[in-house]
Amino acid sequence: MKHAILRFSAAIAALAAAGSALAQDQEFISNPRAMVSNFDAVNLGPVLTELGIVWQERRTSDGMPFIAASIGGSMNFNIVPLACLGPDQKSGCVGANIITVYTGGRANPQSVSAFNQKYVFTSAGVFSDNSGAYLSRYEIADYGIPKGNIASSIGSYFALAQRFRDEIAAKTVSADGFVDDMSASVLNVRSAEAVGIDASVKGDGTLVALHQANLEATPELIRKLVASENAPKNKITNLTE
Repeated sequence: MKHAILRFSAAIAALAAAGSALAQDQEFISNPRAMVSNFDAVNLGPVLTELGIVWQERRTSDGMPFIAASIGGSMNFNIVPLACLGPDQKSGCVGANIITVYTGGRANPQSVSAFNQKYVFTSAGVFSDNSGAYLSRYEIADYGIPKGNIASSIGSYFALAQRFRDEIAAKTVSADGFVDDMSASVLNVRSAEAVGIDASVKGDGTLVALHQANLEATPELIRKLVASENAPKNKITNLTE
């Protein structure tokens, strides 16, 4: 396990330094072209374990399942399986939102906005009360996904998550806009529900529509994870006052 963590961390360090794709060197995972059928914990878990990532399946207070994970003890993150096609709507999940939550310090909105513009691989946001921030990435496995792709994506995400943690602590001029405010679509749904109308996003039944609906619901996912004692979080260290 320790050897796997060291190899994976070395690959991540190389990626951060050179900006190259981990897919170019996949020696840290066996049989990288082997297909993983979906993001159910039973399928994703063994890949995380092989990468040396410590993980545990947990649930929020309302029963939403997710994976709480940690890389080398230096970064905690959550993986929420979504777009679930199983009869119970909790299995056969072909979408996954990787979310890292940062609390316990001020996150500058302008720094977050600049990060979003620079790194399109991820999406970041600030809580409206300035108590923290989050970083996320939505993954898709409609027709399966190679093990190597999962490893590459997590490696890239980990490098950016560390960079994000450093950049949001920097003191710059604040800017407007807070993404933990509900998106317009979610607000519309809640307003309709208040008067007894079901206005949830149904789409046209395609996987594209299903993924889009889950992407739009990201602010609500963040709220659930922030409120959940089971979801791991990271401390923000402000470099300047």
